[in-house]
Amino acid sequence: MIDLSYDLIITLQSEVLRQFGVENIQPNQCKHLAQAILNHTGKLVSETTLKRVFGFAVTQHSFSRYTLNTLAQFCRFRDWEEFQTHFYKKTFRPQSEDDQSKWADIRKRAAAVSHYTMLTLKNRSGVPFENTAPRQYCLSHIEKFLESSYAATVFIAPAGWGKSLALVHAAEHYWFGRDPVYQNDVCWFINAHAAGSLLLKGFSLSAWLDNQLSLGNGDNFREYFSTHASEKGGRLVLIIDGFDEIALGADKLKLLYNKLEDFVYSNDQHPWVKVILSIRSSTWGEVFHQSHQYPSFRKYWYLGPEMDEDTNTNIPLLTEQEVKSVLYNFDFDPSTVRLFSDSFLQKLRHPYYLQLFTQLNATPGQPFIDENLSLYEVISRFIQNRVFSSPANSFKVRIIDKMLQLLDMGRAGLYTDKCTLLNKNADLFPAYKELLADNILVEENLSQEIMFNVKVRFAHNFLLEYFTAMHFLAEQEQNVSEPLLRHVLDYFPQSPFRVAVFKWLLRYAITRQQAENIRHFFQLPLATQEKAHLLEYVVLHYQQESTQQLPLSAIFPPGYFQKNPFSQFINDDFISFKKRKMLNALLGMAESAEDKLQVRSTLFFMALMQLDAEQCEIELANIKKLCARNEIIGEMWISPYEVFLFVYEYLKFGQVDGKMKEKIYNYAQYWNFTPQKAITVGEGAVYRGICLVFLTLGDYQQLLLFTRRLFEQYPGILFNRADPFHLMVLCWKAQAHVSTGDLPSAKRICRHVENVLRHYSSDFFNGRHIDTLQKTIAAQIHYHEKDFHKAIRLAESAMDMAQRLDFKIFALLNYSVLNRIYHQLQMEKQGKDTQRKMILIRESTSFKQAVPAFEQI
Repeated sequence: MIDLSYDLIITLQSEVLRQFGVENIQPNQCKHLAQAILNHTGKLVSETTLKRVFGFAVTQHSFSRYTLNTLAQFCRFRDWEEFQTHFYKKTFRPQSEDDQSKWADIRKRAAAVSHYTMLTLKNRSGVPFENTAPRQYCLSHIEKFLESSYAATVFIAPAGWGKSLALVHAAEHYWFGRDPVYQNDVCWFINAHAAGSLLLKGFSLSAWLDNQLSLGNGDNFREYFSTHASEKGGRLVLIIDGFDEIALGADKLKLLYNKLEDFVYSNDQHPWVKVILSIRSSTWGEVFHQSHQYPSFRKYWYLGPEMDEDTNTNIPLLTEQEVKSVLYNFDFDPSTVRLFSDSFLQKLRHPYYLQLFTQLNATPGQPFIDENLSLYEVISRFIQNRVFSSPANSFKVRIIDKMLQLLDMGRAGLYTDKCTLLNKNADLFPAYKELLADNILVEENLSQEIMFNVKVRFAHNFLLEYFTAMHFLAEQEQNVSEPLLRHVLDYFPQSPFRVAVFKWLLRYAITRQQAENIRHFFQLPLATQEKAHLLEYVVLHYQQESTQQLPLSAIFPPGYFQKNPFSQFINDDFISFKKRKMLNALLGMAESAEDKLQVRSTLFFMALMQLDAEQCEIELANIKKLCARNEIIGEMWISPYEVFLFVYEYLKFGQVDGKMKEKIYNYAQYWNFTPQKAITVGEGAVYRGICLVFLTLGDYQQLLLFTRRLFEQYPGILFNRADPFHLMVLCWKAQAHVSTGDLPSAKRICRHVENVLRHYSSDFFNGRHIDTLQKTIAAQIHYHEKDFHKAIRLAESAMDMAQRLDFKIFALLNYSVLNRIYHQLQMEKQGKDTQRKMILIRESTSFKQAVPAFEQI
């Protein structure tokens, strides 16, 4: 029978490959196989048809008799009928007595069909199937459905969400794996295209199942096994993958849905018959959504706990652990994966972005591409594949341009009205549906009984950022000119959004080797943090692109940083080991003493936070040479080297240089307390060092006094809310308040810092050390307030970040808080574990005074 079953296709595949002389076949070999078939049979089977036979392309209908006869003849048989006769008894008539039943026979048939469908889906996977990970939510969803009284369930999500692969993993887990959970069930896994080709010709699912019984007397499948319950081994599960309005057409899909609905509702007396579907969100909204308000629909269909009625999605994104499992399957170094930022992992939870990321980084011998660069490459490829490579690209671009106008590039909000967007323009409807299906746009149905209200937004904010940048480029004829950058600068306020738009424009200039235009970015009156982000992107890009025609020296020629020192915007956000590679690259380009000191002092602080005494010693030697120059010290009463050396010697040997201590403590004698405009590089390094001196010595009263006077001396710091140096000093001030017993003041400062960090997002502050410090201090506040549960939660969150950053000083601060909490709660086991970890830190560093110094905070 040549219909949905493809009864012996798997056997036919094996025989064709055996005749061709290979065990496995790749898509590029189908052309050679077609020639071999032509040479042997004198008949032509196209390369495309062979790709469908071996599961490399979508099968939208049954294979023709011509194709099957030709392949059978290639295998030395007269035709397809003789092939079936030869293999049928061997394949479908097992010899064991237990397997003589009709149920076992049907299970064999279903397995042949399902294996072919699963093979097709595996071959079409954008990620090698063996590297993918089962979706635990999907497995749980199916488990709950199978054990329920519902007749049907469905996975609803946009294209690229991993619905099909989730079904393949589920099918292997429950029915076709080495040790299946439900090995007596009959599972029929078919493609919606194949089902549609038959059902649209007048077949029904009921009639098709009846035909599978093969009794020859017209018995009804469901009634037969309901009557002969002893012959039924388990459930009959029908999985139909790929309901797609765009591929099948709306009218055909509605007819197909009506037939499917009739079948589902007719199973009321046969609860052992179950149906599982996968469908795109846009198709669900157009075809299925119309009926799901009726009581009968809710009675029969299980949608799961994650169903979002506004966006028509019931599958959550990948979990962080599932993302990591896929990356480990691609042989990513676990130490590299553990260091991914939270914001980057959040984006990789989208299966299609994860697929593109692995493709981008999976080339043998290719080192890992920085996550910052990778994100922009992934988004660019995603948009290229889903928008610009589409046959309807011109219509899609028209819709997106209209979206941008209605949103005023995001200044008017993130949502617009669907009716206003399309404006009854029928020409745009097909392209609009594709944008929804491909997860470029998302509909949120807020309609009520008396009002139609459907809002549309970009699926992700970074899509809005990308298209906004491209819109400005189009207005300037694809030239990243200075007027264009000024226009963007004036159009948007300082924000992570503006930085992202500038990054897209910068990427455009880099990929087109527009060196002069790249330099325009750094001549803009941007905020310090914004310039830091842009400079980092440029340096990282040219470090990775070894084949670039333009070297980094062509972008920033000798003398450039002498006139435009980067120390003005390399700030405390670069205190992260992830930045070390970039900082070393900048060090090679640094020409002024200030630039070199800025990088060296940042590297020293990083080494100090990691309690790496040996690296601190190396940086101190370099800083000493820089401080020998008078222009670095200027009119300062103390040099950065002297302050750093004081901290180093105290932590290393427990020694206190009395003369240097007196010099540090008498800072007020050298301040005239006339408000100053800005802090120089040398002054900034000294003030950071002095904060650390007071912290390590445990002199919190002096720390409080110093931070207060620092803000009086430099009031301009207070007006730059997002400056990392400002936030770090605020955190140390809060720490001083906690240690001196002024909890209300500490709480107020801590809450302010938290609000700033939340407002500017983790994409803006990618160093994360300030976030870690704020949570550590907040945990101390909750401890003193006897709110131990909140204290533990915040301390553990801070601990996770500290471990990712490898900042042992922050880890010690957290262990100190946790140790006191565990002692208070008499949690001896946790307390001993904490003390053991503190001992491990002590043993890992030659800074022997470090643990006592920070344990007492």
